[in-house]
Amino acid sequence: MLRVITAEAAYTTEDLADILGLPISTIRKYNFHFAKIGVQFTKKNGRLAYTNDDVTIFHELKRIYAHPEMTLEKAVITVAKKFNLAQIPATPPNISTEKQTLSLEPREMQMKEIQSYIDAKFEERERQLISMAREIRALKKAQQQKRSFYKWLKTLFEK
Repeated sequence: MLRVITAEAAYTTEDLADILGLPISTIRKYNFHFAKIGVQFTKKNGRLAYTNDDVTIFHELKRIYAHPEMTLEKAVITVAKKFNLAQIPATPPNISTEKQTLSLEPREMQMKEIQSYIDAKFEERERQLISMAREIRALKKAQQQKRSFYKWLKTLFEK
């Protein structure tokens, strides 16, 4: 079905999905990747409103992303450069490396907290073991003293 698009048209995400023949979730995913590089689409009444130019941009993204070796991040950057949508550095940052770095910082802090917790529990356990060993030694000594006392009494009454 062929649609005539006017210059002032504002399409919803659902309309854009219909025009491109893609699921709505895919349009949202594309929009998310555009937002990551700083490209924002217009909003009307709190909802995204895509213009004819935006439809063209998404058509181009769909075409470029269809190539077998193209990732979505690279396709978005290519389209953004082609349409001058955002200032893209000459070498795009490795997004997965940035995510890993950002996600490692809280985990390192968690690991340090866990390690300090383990160390504290280990020291507490060590103190408990030492005190138990002392108590056992004291009990054995008391038993030996009782035995020696009973031996003394026994020898005393045997005579």
